Amino acid sequence: MDIIGAIIYIFLFILLMVFVFSMGLLTPIIGKKDIISVLAIGFVVGLVGGTFFISPIYQEMPYVVGSVYETIGDTNETITAELSPSIDENSLIAQLKQKEGVISVANKGIVLKTDPFPEDRKKIIEEKIPIVDENFKNFSVQTGGLISINFTGNYDPSKAIDTLSEWLMYSSGINVKYSSVIIQINAKSNSVNEITDYLESKNIVVNSIDGPVQNAINSTKESMIDTNYMILISGIIGVIVAVISIFFDNVTEGIRRIIIKIKNR
Repeated sequence: MDIIGAIIYIFLFILLMVFVFSMGLLTPIIGKKDIISVLAIGFVVGLVGGTFFISPIYQEMPYVVGSVYETIGDTNETITAELSPSIDENSLIAQLKQKEGVISVANKGIVLKTDPFPEDRKKIIEEKIPIVDENFKNFSVQTGGLISINFTGNYDPSKAIDTLSEWLMYSSGINVKYSSVIIQINAKSNSVNEITDYLESKNIVVNSIDGPVQNAINSTKESMIDTNYMILISGIIGVIVAVISIFFDNVTEGIRRIIIKIKNR
């Protein structure tokens, strides 16, 4: 949501509160017995305004905070993406490097989904993987059939997949069902959205985004109350506005009397 849209939504919510206020001002005419009805209307109108006007703005707050961080600081973010080996990785990296705001792109590892295997086989795999290839030093093996390997350098992922797949089949009879390549993109924070949109347009999965801006967005999300509570608070605001309007004449009359007494002293 842009700033103009947010302003319009806030203005519409204020209009609803003006309507509630005007209803309360009519209590001298419609009678004090209908005060409960006015309060109920204030609550319902507040809920409606909270649902349609306040909650969309509230849900955008983390990204507003992120935008502020982008504006006041020259920060970098790390985008981790997962792509199929069928994608021409060299071409993709070359295209990414031409994108504005991209600082670097590197192969960081591979993920293999295999047939499940027992715990004893897992221990053997963990023991032998560093021997299979000296670049396989940081890895994770799960008996459910998931093997993740992070490279020590900008290693060729196709070679890594072929080497590990062949070794698993010949040594243990474990079939690799599918595999994917992990790349990391270091980019300026104000270019992250454009880069992630580009990756998604290529059907590439973005696993994570790490950096000061994303951390600020995540922290804001964690500190926010549930949207339903915000809608309830909007309903309570409607009730408060109704109460103020119901007793508005009494309050203004009291203030007027106080001013008169002060002037007569």
